[in-house]
Amino acid sequence: MCERILMAHRMGDSQAVVGPVVFVGSWQELAELGDRHPGSPALVDPGFGDLDDPGVTPSIWASVYSWSSTPLIHYARRRSESAPVTDVGHPYTAFLRAGADDDLSTIDETILRCIDVRRVRLLLERLRRCADPFTHRIFHHAVNLAIGSAPVPVVAASLGFEERTLQRHSIARGIPRPHAIISLARIFTVERLAEWSGKPSGSIALSLGFTAKSNYRRLTRRQLGLSPTGIQEHGGAEYMEEVIVRRLAPL
Repeated sequence: MCERILMAHRMGDSQAVVGPVVFVGSWQELAELGDRHPGSPALVDPGFGDLDDPGVTPSIWASVYSWSSTPLIHYARRRSESAPVTDVGHPYTAFLRAGADDDLSTIDETILRCIDVRRVRLLLERLRRCADPFTHRIFHHAVNLAIGSAPVPVVAASLGFEERTLQRHSIARGIPRPHAIISLARIFTVERLAEWSGKPSGSIALSLGFTAKSNYRRLTRRQLGLSPTGIQEHGGAEYMEEVIVRRLAPL
Protein backbone atom coordinates (compact mmCIF):
# COMPACT_ATOMS: atom_id res chain seq x y z
CA MET A 1 0.00 0.00 0.00
CA CYS A 2 2.80 2.43 0.83
CA GLU A 3 4.39 1.81 -2.55
CA ARG A 4 1.09 2.43 -4.34
CA ILE A 5 0.60 5.74 -2.54
CA LEU A 6 4.11 6.84 -3.50
CA MET A 7 3.62 5.82 -7.12
CA ALA A 8 0.19 7.45 -7.39
CA HIS A 9 1.52 10.70 -5.98
CA ARG A 10 4.71 10.70 -8.04
CA MET A 11 2.98 9.86 -11.32
CA GLY A 12 -0.24 11.81 -10.80
CA ASP A 13 -1.41 15.40 -10.64
CA SER A 14 -1.54 15.61 -6.84
CA GLN A 15 2.25 16.00 -6.66
CA ALA A 16 1.85 19.49 -8.15
CA VAL A 17 -0.42 20.51 -5.28
CA VAL A 18 0.59 18.57 -2.18
CA GLY A 19 3.71 16.76 -1.14
CA PRO A 20 6.02 15.17 -0.42
CA VAL A 21 4.52 11.97 0.96
CA VAL A 22 5.36 11.37 4.62
CA PHE A 23 4.73 8.11 6.46
CA VAL A 24 4.08 7.98 10.20
CA GLY A 25 3.77 5.11 12.65
CA SER A 26 1.22 6.35 15.18
CA TRP A 27 -2.02 8.28 15.42
CA GLN A 28 -0.38 10.84 17.69
CA GLU A 29 2.39 11.47 15.18
CA LEU A 30 -0.22 11.84 12.44
CA ALA A 31 -2.16 14.37 14.53
CA GLU A 32 0.96 16.43 15.20
CA LEU A 33 1.84 16.41 11.50
CA GLY A 34 -1.73 17.39 10.61
CA ASP A 35 -1.57 20.34 12.99
CA ARG A 36 1.47 21.62 11.11
CA HIS A 37 -0.14 21.10 7.69
CA PRO A 38 -3.90 21.76 8.00
CA GLY A 39 -5.94 20.62 5.04
CA SER A 40 -3.38 18.08 3.86
CA PRO A 41 -5.09 14.69 3.46
CA ALA A 42 -3.94 11.55 5.24
CA LEU A 43 -4.46 8.04 3.93
CA VAL A 44 -4.88 5.83 6.97
CA ASP A 45 -5.45 2.21 7.79
CA PRO A 46 -7.64 2.69 10.88
CA GLY A 47 -6.63 -0.70 12.24
CA PHE A 48 -2.93 -0.10 12.51
CA GLY A 49 -1.61 0.08 16.05
CA ASP A 50 0.62 2.72 17.52
CA LEU A 51 4.28 1.76 17.74
CA ASP A 52 3.91 1.31 21.47
CA ASP A 53 0.59 -0.50 21.12
CA PRO A 54 0.89 -3.09 18.34
CA GLY A 55 -2.15 -4.99 17.17
CA VAL A 56 -5.25 -4.36 15.13
CA THR A 57 -7.21 -2.38 17.71
CA PRO A 58 -7.10 1.36 17.00
CA SER A 59 -5.43 3.46 19.64
CA ILE A 60 -7.59 5.44 22.06
CA TRP A 61 -5.60 8.44 20.84
CA ALA A 62 -7.19 8.00 17.43
CA SER A 63 -10.76 8.31 18.68
CA VAL A 64 -10.46 11.30 21.01
CA TYR A 65 -8.53 13.68 18.76
CA SER A 66 -10.37 16.18 16.57
CA TRP A 67 -9.50 15.53 12.92
CA SER A 68 -11.42 18.49 11.49
CA SER A 69 -8.29 20.00 9.92
CA THR A 70 -6.97 16.71 8.53
CA PRO A 71 -9.05 15.05 5.79
CA LEU A 72 -8.84 11.33 6.55
CA ILE A 73 -8.96 8.85 3.69
CA HIS A 74 -9.86 5.35 4.86
CA TYR A 75 -7.45 3.02 3.03
CA ALA A 76 -7.32 -0.46 4.52
CA ARG A 77 -6.26 -3.95 3.65
CA ARG A 78 -8.83 -6.69 3.83
CA ARG A 79 -8.74 -8.50 7.15
CA SER A 80 -10.14 -11.80 8.27
CA GLU A 81 -13.41 -11.81 10.16
CA SER A 82 -11.52 -12.99 13.23
CA ALA A 83 -9.70 -9.66 13.36
CA PRO A 84 -12.29 -7.02 12.45
CA VAL A 85 -11.41 -3.36 12.36
CA THR A 86 -13.86 -1.03 14.02
CA ASP A 87 -14.60 2.47 12.83
CA VAL A 88 -13.61 4.67 15.74
CA GLY A 89 -15.88 7.50 14.72
CA HIS A 90 -13.58 9.49 12.45
CA PRO A 91 -15.26 11.75 9.88
CA TYR A 92 -13.68 9.98 6.92
CA THR A 93 -13.69 12.08 3.79
CA ALA A 94 -13.24 9.18 1.38
CA PHE A 95 -12.80 5.42 1.30
CA LEU A 96 -10.39 3.27 -0.71
CA ARG A 97 -10.24 -0.52 -0.57
CA ALA A 98 -6.86 -2.11 -1.11
CA GLY A 99 -7.00 -4.47 -4.06
CA ALA A 100 -10.48 -3.30 -5.08
CA ASP A 101 -10.62 0.38 -6.02
CA ASP A 102 -7.09 1.62 -5.42
CA ASP A 103 -5.65 1.90 -8.92
CA LEU A 104 -3.08 4.68 -9.14
CA SER A 105 -5.35 7.20 -10.85
CA THR A 106 -8.09 6.69 -8.26
CA ILE A 107 -5.65 7.22 -5.39
CA ASP A 108 -4.34 10.38 -7.06
CA GLU A 109 -7.84 11.74 -7.71
CA THR A 110 -8.92 10.97 -4.15
CA ILE A 111 -5.96 12.86 -2.72
CA LEU A 112 -6.74 15.87 -4.92
CA ARG A 113 -10.43 15.80 -4.05
CA CYS A 114 -9.74 15.72 -0.31
CA ILE A 115 -7.22 18.57 -0.05
CA ASP A 116 -8.62 21.38 2.10
CA VAL A 117 -12.04 19.72 1.91
CA ARG A 118 -13.29 21.50 5.03
CA ARG A 119 -13.49 24.75 3.06
CA VAL A 120 -15.59 23.04 0.40
CA ARG A 121 -17.94 21.68 3.05
CA LEU A 122 -18.42 25.12 4.57
CA LEU A 123 -19.34 26.60 1.19
CA LEU A 124 -21.74 23.74 0.47
CA GLU A 125 -23.39 24.32 3.82
CA ARG A 126 -23.87 28.01 3.00
CA LEU A 127 -25.50 27.09 -0.29
CA ARG A 128 -27.67 24.45 1.35
CA ARG A 129 -29.16 27.13 3.58
CA CYS A 130 -29.90 29.70 0.89
CA ALA A 131 -29.87 28.19 -2.61
CA ASP A 132 -32.46 26.20 -4.52
CA PRO A 133 -31.95 22.54 -3.52
CA PHE A 134 -31.44 21.50 -7.13
CA THR A 135 -28.82 24.22 -7.63
CA HIS A 136 -27.06 23.03 -4.49
CA ARG A 137 -27.14 19.46 -5.78
CA ILE A 138 -25.63 20.39 -9.15
CA PHE A 139 -22.89 22.48 -7.55
CA HIS A 140 -22.11 19.71 -5.06
CA HIS A 141 -21.52 17.24 -7.89
CA ALA A 142 -19.68 19.83 -9.99
CA VAL A 143 -17.23 20.74 -7.24
CA ASN A 144 -16.66 17.06 -6.48
CA LEU A 145 -15.72 16.50 -10.13
CA ALA A 146 -13.78 19.75 -10.52
CA ILE A 147 -10.41 18.02 -10.21
CA GLY A 148 -10.90 17.09 -13.87
CA SER A 149 -12.44 18.68 -16.94
CA ALA A 150 -15.99 17.73 -15.79
CA PRO A 151 -18.04 18.69 -18.87
CA VAL A 152 -21.80 19.01 -18.55
CA PRO A 153 -22.54 15.41 -19.72
CA VAL A 154 -20.26 14.00 -16.99
CA VAL A 155 -21.87 16.07 -14.25
CA ALA A 156 -25.33 15.24 -15.61
CA ALA A 157 -24.53 11.52 -15.54
CA SER A 158 -23.32 11.78 -11.94
CA LEU A 159 -26.74 13.23 -11.10
CA GLY A 160 -28.55 10.48 -12.99
CA PHE A 161 -29.65 12.66 -15.92
CA GLU A 162 -29.02 12.98 -19.61
CA GLU A 163 -27.49 16.33 -20.52
CA ARG A 164 -30.64 17.62 -22.21
CA THR A 165 -32.78 16.58 -19.24
CA LEU A 166 -30.51 18.46 -16.85
CA GLN A 167 -30.69 21.54 -19.07
CA ARG A 168 -34.51 21.37 -19.11
CA HIS A 169 -34.69 21.02 -15.32
CA SER A 170 -32.48 24.09 -14.92
CA ILE A 171 -34.59 26.17 -17.30
CA ALA A 172 -37.82 25.06 -15.64
CA ARG A 173 -36.52 26.04 -12.20
CA GLY A 174 -35.09 29.35 -13.39
CA ILE A 175 -31.64 28.57 -12.05
CA PRO A 176 -28.24 29.15 -13.71
CA ARG A 177 -27.41 26.80 -16.57
CA PRO A 178 -25.28 23.76 -15.67
CA HIS A 179 -22.29 25.04 -17.65
CA ALA A 180 -22.22 28.24 -15.58
CA ILE A 181 -22.44 26.30 -12.31
CA ILE A 182 -19.67 23.93 -13.39
CA SER A 183 -17.46 26.85 -14.46
CA LEU A 184 -17.83 28.50 -11.05
CA ALA A 185 -16.98 25.21 -9.33
CA ARG A 186 -13.85 24.79 -11.44
CA ILE A 187 -12.62 28.35 -10.88
CA PHE A 188 -13.26 28.05 -7.14
CA THR A 189 -11.33 24.78 -7.02
CA VAL A 190 -8.34 26.20 -8.87
CA GLU A 191 -8.20 29.33 -6.72
CA ARG A 192 -8.75 27.41 -3.49
CA LEU A 193 -5.95 24.94 -4.19
CA ALA A 194 -3.65 27.68 -5.46
CA GLU A 195 -4.16 29.59 -2.23
CA TRP A 196 -3.74 26.47 -0.10
CA SER A 197 -0.59 25.28 -1.85
CA GLY A 198 1.01 28.65 -2.55
CA LYS A 199 1.36 27.65 -6.21
CA PRO A 200 0.36 29.84 -9.19
CA SER A 201 -3.22 29.32 -10.29
CA GLY A 202 -2.09 28.56 -13.84
CA SER A 203 0.01 25.63 -12.64
CA ILE A 204 -2.85 24.34 -10.52
CA ALA A 205 -5.23 24.64 -13.48
CA LEU A 206 -2.97 22.36 -15.52
CA SER A 207 -3.17 19.77 -12.74
CA LEU A 208 -6.97 19.97 -12.75
CA GLY A 209 -7.67 19.13 -16.36
CA PHE A 210 -7.05 22.40 -18.20
CA THR A 211 -4.94 21.74 -21.28
CA ALA A 212 -3.30 25.19 -21.17
CA LYS A 213 -3.05 28.12 -18.78
CA SER A 214 -4.61 30.30 -21.46
CA ASN A 215 -7.76 28.16 -21.34
CA TYR A 216 -8.13 28.91 -17.65
CA ARG A 217 -7.61 32.64 -18.29
CA ARG A 218 -10.31 32.58 -20.96
CA LEU A 219 -12.71 30.83 -18.59
CA THR A 220 -12.21 33.37 -15.79
CA ARG A 221 -12.59 36.31 -18.18
CA ARG A 222 -15.73 34.82 -19.72
CA GLN A 223 -17.39 34.02 -16.39
CA LEU A 224 -16.14 36.88 -14.22
CA GLY A 225 -14.63 39.52 -16.48
CA LEU A 226 -11.37 39.06 -14.58
CA SER A 227 -8.01 37.46 -15.20
CA PRO A 228 -6.68 34.96 -12.62
CA THR A 229 -4.51 37.79 -11.28
CA GLY A 230 -7.62 39.95 -10.98
CA ILE A 231 -9.39 37.23 -9.01
CA GLN A 232 -6.48 37.07 -6.57
CA GLU A 233 -6.47 40.85 -6.22
CA HIS A 234 -10.16 40.66 -5.27
CA GLY A 235 -9.50 38.01 -2.62
CA GLY A 236 -8.92 34.75 -4.45
CA ALA A 237 -10.89 31.79 -3.12
CA GLU A 238 -12.79 33.95 -0.63
CA TYR A 239 -13.90 36.21 -3.47
CA MET A 240 -15.04 33.17 -5.44
CA GLU A 241 -17.10 31.95 -2.48
CA GLU A 242 -18.99 35.24 -2.42
CA VAL A 243 -19.49 35.21 -6.19
CA ILE A 244 -20.86 31.67 -6.02
CA VAL A 245 -23.31 32.51 -3.25
CA ARG A 246 -24.50 35.67 -5.03
CA ARG A 247 -25.02 33.93 -8.36
CA LEU A 248 -26.42 30.63 -7.15
CA ALA A 249 -28.50 31.97 -4.27
CA PRO A 250 -29.63 35.47 -5.31
CA LEU A 251 -31.80 37.38 -2.87
